[in-house]
Amino acid sequence: MTSDCSPIEIANYRRPAFRWGIALLVLSLFVAPCFVRGTIATRAVLAFIPVVVLMIAVESCAAPANRIRSRERWRIRRTSLATAQLFRGLVNILLHAVIAGIALSILLHPGTLNHPGRELLRFGSGAVLLYAVAGIISAALAVLFLIAGYSLPIVHRYPVAARSVEDFWARRWNILVSAWLHAFVFLPLARRRHYALGIMCAFLVSGAFHGWPVLFALGIRPALIVVLFFIIQGAVILVENRLRIQTWPTSLARVWTVIIILGTSPLFVGPGLRLFGL
Repeated sequence: MTSDCSPIEIANYRRPAFRWGIALLVLSLFVAPCFVRGTIATRAVLAFIPVVVLMIAVESCAAPANRIRSRERWRIRRTSLATAQLFRGLVNILLHAVIAGIALSILLHPGTLNHPGRELLRFGSGAVLLYAVAGIISAALAVLFLIAGYSLPIVHRYPVAARSVEDFWARRWNILVSAWLHAFVFLPLARRRHYALGIMCAFLVSGAFHGWPVLFALGIRPALIVVLFFIIQGAVILVENRLRIQTWPTSLARVWTVIIILGTSPLFVGPGLRLFGL
């Protein structure tokens, strides 16, 4: 694989002082939220910053040929403003905004259902709200870059069409983060024939990334619940491989995927709703 990295970038990769400086910066950012006081949402956002910086730092310090941005599919390109493409992007934002508005309305006004029914409605609406907000953010970024004359790589690829839990996480939901976990967590272990361990470690790292902001905002128990959600996803993928889900009828495989994702979603959605007082 070839790389178009500059000589300066390659020199920085080889320079230990550069890597140590980045490591100390990331460490200080992880420590900083310990001394911050504020609302739950504020603490969560501040704790999420070092997670993003860590991912960028690992990408920057990796060997040039192994970097995600060295691959063709992840390049940001110059493009002309296409009216049809812009219209589709705006319609996509509007559609997700309507869905998010309905879900938020249900969360704020759950009605007079009994307690079990109210909780089920709350978690279901929370999962829909999460899905819609993620769609709004990715579509809005794509539209803004398009207006500026650039095209972004695809972040979400029709997650509702996933025919397995592995398909959902690896190829449809937040594909950029999946690519990072695949390159820097899964592959180093898979190349040593530790395939199952690579999958579990990738989801454990993803759980830690998501659980870290929850830890500072809500405490250790909600953070561990979030981590558990991701561990379960990894375990389900190992089960899917044993069950050879790729040979199942498409309709059955999609029903399985929906049941697993929605059935485990309260572990993630519950703490997420608490972050924003819902």
